[in-house]
Amino acid sequence: KAVQDAWVKLDVPQCGYCQSGQIMSATALLRTNKKPSDTDIDNAMSGNICRCGTYQRIRAAIKDAANTIA
Repeated sequence: KAVQDAWVKLDVPQCGYCQSGQIMSATALLRTNKKPSDTDIDNAMSGNICRCGTYQRIRAAIKDAANTIA
């Protein structure tokens, strides 16, 4: 729920096409790494391509979610 809340709070999606995969990967990352660095996030999310290029907002949302669950 923290990841979904962060996605909404930071207005991550544009077209929404990739969001289910992005959210699943972000959730999996935060289950194993409660305080991911930018590199950790980039590595964990590298299999997901966002056609709209919202990578900076995705990274910010993951950090926001990490702060919420920490």
